[in-house]
Amino acid sequence: MRSSLASLETIPNASPPADRRRPALLLPALALNLLLSSGTFLVARRTLTEFPALPLSMLRFVLAAGALWPLTRWLQPNVRIRRQDRGRILLLGILAVPLNQCLFLVGMQWASASHAALLYALTPAFVLLFGLGADVRPGWLVLAGVALAFAGVLTLLLQRGLHFDPHSVRGDLVIFAAVIAWSLYLVLGRDVTRRYGPLVVTSEALLAGTLVFLPLGLWSLRDFHPGRISLPAWSGLFYLAWLTSGVNYVIWFWGLQYLKPASVALLTNLQPLVTVAMAWMFLGESLPAGFVVSTLLVLAGVWLSQHGVMRAARQRPAEPA
Repeated sequence: MRSSLASLETIPNASPPADRRRPALLLPALALNLLLSSGTFLVARRTLTEFPALPLSMLRFVLAAGALWPLTRWLQPNVRIRRQDRGRILLLGILAVPLNQCLFLVGMQWASASHAALLYALTPAFVLLFGLGADVRPGWLVLAGVALAFAGVLTLLLQRGLHFDPHSVRGDLVIFAAVIAWSLYLVLGRDVTRRYGPLVVTSEALLAGTLVFLPLGLWSLRDFHPGRISLPAWSGLFYLAWLTSGVNYVIWFWGLQYLKPASVALLTNLQPLVTVAMAWMFLGESLPAGFVVSTLLVLAGVWLSQHGVMRAARQRPAEPA
């Protein structure tokens, strides 16, 4: 799963104590988190040149769940999902695994790494849109920011259409659907995440989503020939399963214990720019001038909406003790 500022809304006591000393390796670890997150789009693009999307999804989910779920049980052995919350965990699993991660890999068959990273930068705007009125009343800054971010994505999609590249448009639209699913996951997972913590909810949802995907995943393996896959492609699978869905999430959650959400959000918003630079360096992706306009619109819209939420939260009256 990918981290985003939107995820911070689900973390109880997200702002760390002011007197907590930061570990010396914190900033290098968060920089690694940024590189791993940005590299996910490039690795997925390269790995999909050899792996079909559905078998790759199947193997990724099994490897990720098989690592993260036991790790969570070891770290938090006494935390268990109560019966009344298991239906919500199942729904979150469907949103996170088949509808987000699988659609992401399907879309990356056609979408460029830079376009996919920019579309995922829209996540906070979707979370604000889906969660309007849940915590704070949206002001004009929030609504203007969401509108500006959507204008950036619309510019991106129209630019692809004007270039008459149906494969790229298809990839962008599938990634767009994956972003919607991920945003719904973040909104609908707020309550259970506050009760059980993000690590437990993530591991349980990943396991539930993997089990739901299992019949389709096993069916997709019928014509899959592992012997035809090169070592770099296998390495890409392990990157997606263990680094993106495992190590990266642990680093991000660790960082939240020492930094304010706004500081982590700054790193998150840098992800599309880092992905663009890496795609240009390693994949040779050329970017038309219109992409710069789309990037500026999306990042400005996300920043504006986040600023509006923070201001509205500061102005909200304190609840009586």
